[in-house]
Amino acid sequence: MEKRNVMKAAVGAAAALAVGSLIGKAQAAAMGPVLAVVSHPVKDYAAWRVVYDGAEPIRQKMGVTGAEVFHDPKDPNMMIIIHRFPSLEAAQAFLGDPGLKDAMMKGGVTAAPTAILAVAV
Repeated sequence: MEKRNVMKAAVGAAAALAVGSLIGKAQAAAMGPVLAVVSHPVKDYAAWRVVYDGAEPIRQKMGVTGAEVFHDPKDPNMMIIIHRFPSLEAAQAFLGDPGLKDAMMKGGVTAAPTAILAVAV
């Protein structure tokens, strides 16, 4: 499977697994805001950051209400990104958005991302 298809499948699978572990959409929506924690390696942080910053319109369109970028202290090319959403549905839509997947490829993401969704209680 080519790298692009692996990335698309991995983002979708990570989102589905994270969401599948939640207690139910109706209950989750009633609980409060949602946090998405995504980690993945990049080829070059500086090049990735330019693409990440340029993807702000995607984040705005998809309902991201807050964003923070971190990296592993031992590996500056291992990114940890936290995005906040008003609902589980918004987080799911963002993680499944084709524009996000394209931006990840353009940014030089080198392996499948890991995504965890958490709902405020």
